[in-house]
Amino acid sequence: MLDDYNEIEIQLPKPPSLNHFYSGKHWTSRSSKKVSYYSHIKKALDSIDSWTMDRFSIDVRYNCRYDVDNAIVCTKFLSDYLRNSGYVKDDTPKYFISQRTQYDATVEKEQFVVKIKCYGYKLKDNERGENNPGGIEPAVLQSSGKNSRSGKRNVRKPTSAKRTSSRKPRGGSDNNK
Repeated sequence: MLDDYNEIEIQLPKPPSLNHFYSGKHWTSRSSKKVSYYSHIKKALDSIDSWTMDRFSIDVRYNCRYDVDNAIVCTKFLSDYLRNSGYVKDDTPKYFISQRTQYDATVEKEQFVVKIKCYGYKLKDNERGENNPGGIEPAVLQSSGKNSRSGKRNVRKPTSAKRTSSRKPRGGSDNNK
């Protein structure tokens, strides 16, 4: 099952560093930074058709002066956003199976390139937010894995059509894990 997945690639701006995020700041300050970064994630995902997934992994490549361990905030914010926005049921190890963060000088300065590997990908009906009957994938998204002809991993780029979604984040606290 882990051989077949779909990739979604998005580009995000530099998040606050882990050191700066937790350096004696009041939780309200951290919360406002998280909400601000959520707006960048939402903007990046708005140009992609709405989907859900059973499990996922996140690979981040970045180019800024952060140490690798300080750049992890991008992964944390993205996984929380995916959970809170209904893309995946939870971000516990059962659903969020791996993450990788690496410095890459070829990435545009101050940018983070993120690949979300979606296992059990299902396209949603944009009007009702329900899973697409028959599980038909759009032409822009191609499944990959060991059963694919080329053996290459195809990356899904944002489409020009905006999704219309009425999904709201789950209620309750942020559950900062």
